[in-house]
Amino acid sequence: MAPLLLDLIGQYPVLTTISKYLSTLDLFHLGLTCRRSHAYILSSAKVFEVLRRNCLCDGRGLLRRQNVWNYSRYSYIWGPNGRKIHQDEEIEVKLFATRCDEAGALPCLKCGINICEECRECLRVPSRTGTRRPHLNKPWQNENLICLCDVCDARLEEQLSGQFLNELCDCDTAKRWICLKCTKEQDKETGEYYKKHTVAEVHDYDRYLEDYDATKVMMDHQFDILFYCTCGAFVPKEARPRCIWCKRKHRPEGEWSREMEETSNMPIDDGSYPIFVPNATSYPTLAYNGPIYQVPSRSDKTL
Repeated sequence: MAPLLLDLIGQYPVLTTISKYLSTLDLFHLGLTCRRSHAYILSSAKVFEVLRRNCLCDGRGLLRRQNVWNYSRYSYIWGPNGRKIHQDEEIEVKLFATRCDEAGALPCLKCGINICEECRECLRVPSRTGTRRPHLNKPWQNENLICLCDVCDARLEEQLSGQFLNELCDCDTAKRWICLKCTKEQDKETGEYYKKHTVAEVHDYDRYLEDYDATKVMMDHQFDILFYCTCGAFVPKEARPRCIWCKRKHRPEGEWSREMEETSNMPIDDGSYPIFVPNATSYPTLAYNGPIYQVPSRSDKTL
């Protein structure tokens, strides 16, 4: 009698081989099919962690970029309320001549799901507003920063101990390996922090005057912005800002101008940006034959 699929899954060498032909999501769903599958795949967090390291990228990120972003962008729109200017956006040339590199996937730095070069969320064209550092831009707009009181800062520093090779933040918007879901969660965290724990001079001048001498103040383009700790306490003036992505400290603020000069001239041919490949047939066909994520149509979104 031929062995059942559950009998094969129960053999660890077979299970590791099967995981090499599934996406992480499909492996998770396989573990939910029945109690025995759950015991083999999901009952142990360590076993699932090892198995998912072998998984393929499912092409979700690439298809989202192909379907969601319309490459014939707006130009000038005239109407009764005046003119709205929408300049054409740059096109990722390689996007039209590539496939998901399903077998060349690496874990997302946040959730660990395997994603390939074409599916990760990153800066796809050179920035026009500054460097590839998350906290630096030419307009000197305050973004992606978090400031903490001494107690919370020391607690976070202890939590981060041993997790990174570099003590200071070295995040690069073009090189970070992160999936779409985690990027949205990071953006949400950033927005909530600035909304709940900062006060801009231009928005609440009375509170700005009241707390100016009590908590940390940083420039936000043309106006100052007050920073408060997530626990509600004031932040010492000398506190070092942290990156809201990786939570590591930045250089002292007095060195940011030099850091801007050092990182503004990063070459675009360092492997962080797409390179035009004229022969599309040079890319391998997609080996993954499971279900691939499809972006909902506009009619579906309106239901």
